[in-house]
Amino acid sequence: MFLVVTLAVVACGLIPACTSHREPIVIGYLGGMSGRTTDLGVAGRDGALLAIEDTNLAGGIAGREVMLLPADDAQDATRAASAFRDLEAAGALAVIGPMTSAIAVAVAPLADELKVPFISPTTSTDALTGKADFFYRLYPDNSSAAHELATVVHDSLGHTRVAMIYDLANSSHTETWARNFTAAFTDLNGTVVASDQITSGQLDTYDVAITNALVSDPQCVFVLANALDTARIATLMRNRGFEGHLITSEWSATEVVIGYGGRAVEGMMFLNTFDRESSAPAYRDFAERFRKRFGYEAGFASVHAYDATRLAVSLLEGAQTREALKRELDGCRSYSAVQGVVSIDENGDVVRDYFLMTILDSAFVRAE
Repeated sequence: MFLVVTLAVVACGLIPACTSHREPIVIGYLGGMSGRTTDLGVAGRDGALLAIEDTNLAGGIAGREVMLLPADDAQDATRAASAFRDLEAAGALAVIGPMTSAIAVAVAPLADELKVPFISPTTSTDALTGKADFFYRLYPDNSSAAHELATVVHDSLGHTRVAMIYDLANSSHTETWARNFTAAFTDLNGTVVASDQITSGQLDTYDVAITNALVSDPQCVFVLANALDTARIATLMRNRGFEGHLITSEWSATEVVIGYGGRAVEGMMFLNTFDRESSAPAYRDFAERFRKRFGYEAGFASVHAYDATRLAVSLLEGAQTREALKRELDGCRSYSAVQGVVSIDENGDVVRDYFLMTILDSAFVRAE
């Protein structure tokens, strides 16, 4: 059994309307909390946990306390399926997660089979776009982001030659990103001069991909990998003399890429799906409380997981069943996020604004 229970339940005495003999409402969380994507999974869990704590301090859901039950998918499809079944058996009315596209694609049929709604904060694969099912997400698919980044690289940075290195361990994310970026960049009369794959943790594949990229004489290299592997690839490329631009997807945009990449990732650019410099009161309040509670800055994973959990909580206020939540999610066309209202279409997909970011002096800052 892969279920890992966290201390997510605020003591009943802190809940004004708490009734001690009523069973708590269980909300599951599925994310990679071990392995090479730990930064993403832990950040998502912490965002969800803060939302649960806020809910309990405000009286719970219809006077019932709420328990967050996290499960570790370890970025492995078989383990993720087993963990999802454990969450269903534990009575979870909804599951927040997963945090990567590969796990979302693996678990989506199981969610349909078990009829458990799951709301992903960060998955972007095109493979799940436009489907009426039990999968919902608060993150846009790759097509819009790829077009936006291709335009930045070609029009703003002035590059016409880009090499790609992408990770097959999360191919549902990286392959659709690579395909969409290549199409958009080609439409702008740019050329993807090399496109090579790595497998996370298999270091020999990194050297081959880097060699092929550098031989193609690119002006810019696009790395699609987790934060740890992105940092390693950037370091190896700089050590081999590459001085051009590095770009990546938001998947890499955690403190891990800065901590392990150091000077090698200075100037790296990517698109954020939230504004790190927003002055919105709800966001500033959330960011400050998150920092005090967990000891690090909220990033895209924690922001979106907090919003996803708050959305589930708000829709469970009316009726505490999976069926009722599914109906509410199907009818939901917008929700109040910490940075404003976000629209949701009839298939549970969203459209978001993008914010061009770079790494400067070991910090994420706006590039425009």
